[in-house]
Amino acid sequence: MPTAQKEASPTESPSIVLALSGGGAAGLAHIGVLQVLAENGIRVRAVAGTSIGAEIGAFFASGMALDELAAVATDFDWKQTLALFMPDLPTGGLISGVHIMEFLRGRLGTRAIEELAVGYAAVAADLQSGEQVVIDRGDLVEAVRASISLPGLIAPLRVDDRVLVDGGVVNPLPFDVARERFGGPVVAVGVHGVARAAGRVTDVSRPNQWLARARQLLDQPWMARTPDLRDWLSNQLRTLESRTRENNDWTTRRVLDRVLGIAQAQIVRLREARNPPDLLLLPKVDDIGLLEFYRGDEAIAAGRAAAHDKLDEIKRLARRGDAA
Repeated sequence: MPTAQKEASPTESPSIVLALSGGGAAGLAHIGVLQVLAENGIRVRAVAGTSIGAEIGAFFASGMALDELAAVATDFDWKQTLALFMPDLPTGGLISGVHIMEFLRGRLGTRAIEELAVGYAAVAADLQSGEQVVIDRGDLVEAVRASISLPGLIAPLRVDDRVLVDGGVVNPLPFDVARERFGGPVVAVGVHGVARAAGRVTDVSRPNQWLARARQLLDQPWMARTPDLRDWLSNQLRTLESRTRENNDWTTRRVLDRVLGIAQAQIVRLREARNPPDLLLLPKVDDIGLLEFYRGDEAIAAGRAAAHDKLDEIKRLARRGDAA
């Protein structure tokens, strides 16, 4: 059934505020949650997001129909993912984020956050001061780009006198920001590595799939026009293949991902002790890798399952409106 957003006044349907976590491709589960809410007449009057949560939240708040948003997510294949995150070696990250900005502009245009019909806030971190930065005014695309600037992967974004990076550094699941900015009740959706930090280790066989696909990329005709990039990627693949042959499950990248997951889980627990959400949903996406956007169907299904599992509770919260 269609899952386009529903126009409604506060008196026409129950409403909630959503907090959406970071987590890379696993964050596509947020779309599944939004679908179930729409199908059940539960209005989302505001959304606060970090990283991929800020991105999904921006698409939603801009008025994009959920069917269209799901199509954008599930149309991604591994080649499109590699093209979007193709290394161009800027200062401060593996990629500059130029292609990501083009992707966002093509879908969000030049909207200002103040113009949105749905309340919106994106969380980023100030690299120099270490402070949380809540962006709830100004250019929507710029807010998303700041919030998704994963350290070491996507270059930081300079805004005025600030150097902004991924909000997951300071607030992986901004339920406290959601409540402070928009009231309650707050339903939080977490895909930020809680399960990994709890001890489940992801399948290590999939890097072989990525290696095979990346090898195919080297054979693309356009690669011949970028010999420096081709040489760089080829060297990276040789290094990864060597590590794979040695059966070294704990590669540098996996160690860093694991450490980040543990740190984020601890940050969420500390914030939860001070200002918890009214409900926390944890879609089962802990085996979806950071850049495995081609697994959108799986992530969305996991989000739907998590929302359905707590649907009665969500409905009860929604009927409270702004009373929380």
